[in-house]
Amino acid sequence: MKVGFVGLGNMGTAMANLIASNGHAVTGWEHDGDVVEEINVGHRNSRYLPGIVLNPELRATAELSEALEDSEVVFIAVPSAFISKTLGTVRDEVSEETILVNLAKGIDRDTGLTSFQTLLSLFPRNRAVMLSGPSIANEVSRMMPTVVVLAGKDRRDLTVVSRIMDNGYFRTRFSDDGTGVELGGIMKNIYAIGLGMFDGKEIRSVNFRSAYLTMALEEMAEMGTRLGARRETFFYLSGLGDLIATSLSEHSHNRRMGELLAGGLNLEEIRRRMGILPEGYNAAQSILYLAEKLHVPMPLAKNLWDVINGRFEVEKFISLFIKDFIEEEQAGEET
Repeated sequence: MKVGFVGLGNMGTAMANLIASNGHAVTGWEHDGDVVEEINVGHRNSRYLPGIVLNPELRATAELSEALEDSEVVFIAVPSAFISKTLGTVRDEVSEETILVNLAKGIDRDTGLTSFQTLLSLFPRNRAVMLSGPSIANEVSRMMPTVVVLAGKDRRDLTVVSRIMDNGYFRTRFSDDGTGVELGGIMKNIYAIGLGMFDGKEIRSVNFRSAYLTMALEEMAEMGTRLGARRETFFYLSGLGDLIATSLSEHSHNRRMGELLAGGLNLEEIRRRMGILPEGYNAAQSILYLAEKLHVPMPLAKNLWDVINGRFEVEKFISLFIKDFIEEEQAGEET
């Protein structure tokens, strides 16, 4: 099967390499010409996946039309903020029979649409699938086992995508709750920033971290149900599983942002250090805006946002977490 990729960053390259290794012809578009040349000539992408030798069947191109032409399945792996800009001019070059698989996880601040909703609005006649779950790119590229979720309306489309991805270390499960699967992947990035703050302050307590992740999951589920998702979706791979993976992985960009905040860096310094602010930043801004409009309390996310924007220090965030959640729980047990 011919498979196309739009974006060969760390996740795009890892997934493209997975599918090429499964025996499919894969052509991926990337705007950075140096990345394109290195993949084609040296079968490496040292900028995004250092130390990984890529399958020779993975071919890169700087021409977007080459990745789209005749592809039966196209994976979208650009940051959420660039989906409309990248794909808006090539709508007519995508066959209506092509299945689109979204890997991006974010919310457009101007439209309020999620990445998946943006994709559907650009290509209303195409079938589309949402992929999410515990899938740290560095681990996928090293063939470490994991299971992710494919969500869509038609099980036949999910089956097509699963057959080109499944192998001995990478497996997929199906869901018809596309909203919940996507929102889990979006919101977990917010709370991974907080876990990074703990690590930056060398808080290694398993009890403390477990309590934090439990409260984070509770907020995710509450907000998700108000946005039309099923609550139980958040307690499976694309919610709980992805939250744990992104929060604990040393390769997580969102977790890294939290570590830098704990080190005293401001947003501009973090942007320079990382090249771009990770998805959790935009997700927090958009989700908190929606939470306000829908009257959904999200105190943990709100306190994280206050730290991100320099309204108070990381130490205050930690003390508020203990006071607002831990002590409140204990008080409730005593009454």
